[in-house]
This record gives sequence, structure tokens and C-alpha cells, in this order.
Amino acid sequence: MNTDHLLIATTTVSSREQADTMARSLVASQLAACVQIDGPITSHYVWQGQAEETTEWRLTIKTRKSIALHLQQKVFAMHPYDIPQWVAIVADLVSTDYGAWVQQSVKGEAQP
Repeated sequence: MNTDHLLIATTTVSSREQADTMARSLVASQLAACVQIDGPITSHYVWQGQAEETTEWRLTIKTRKSIALHLQQKVFAMHPYDIPQWVAIVADLVSTDYGAWVQQSVKGEAQP
């Protein structure tokens, strides 16, 4: 059995169209088993010294930990932001069947 851990990564973009394009690309390239899109959401942050409040869409990406760097590179290459949000967490508890499905669905190779 493959012991590669499930990784859950999140990023945000400024439009539903950007989110859909990114999600389709990641699944089609087999770098993600599933991408869920939530939104619109409201984000509050400081950018270049100014308080900002923006509407965004959040992508939650399920993949294998072994390809995290490859996935991050792909997301950053497609991302419209100067500094994309990128947070990835290894799942501690995953059902056996779901974990096996992710392993089977993600074919992307780890980058050296």
C-alpha cells in the first residue's frame, strides 16, 4: 500500500472564472484529485501599507504530499497575485477508501 500522505492545500483568487480555470487545470493534469471552490468570501488584510477588504474565491486542493512542490509551482505559474496565499497541511486522519482514491487519482510526479 502506498504510504504517501494526503495533503490539503488552499489558495485564493479574485474571480470565480480564475478559480474554475485553475481547478480544471490541476485536476486535468492529475496534480489534484479534487479541488473544491468556496465563495465568494471576504478577505481582510494589509497590502502595501493599506487596509484592504476584497472578495475572493478559495480553492481547497486535495493531493499527495510527495508532489507538493510540483503542485505549488503549477499554482504559482497560473496565479494572478504577486504573493499568492499558499497554505498546505498534511491530513492526520483520512478514511481508507478516500485516501486510496486520492493516491490513485494523482499521477503527477515529484520534482527533484
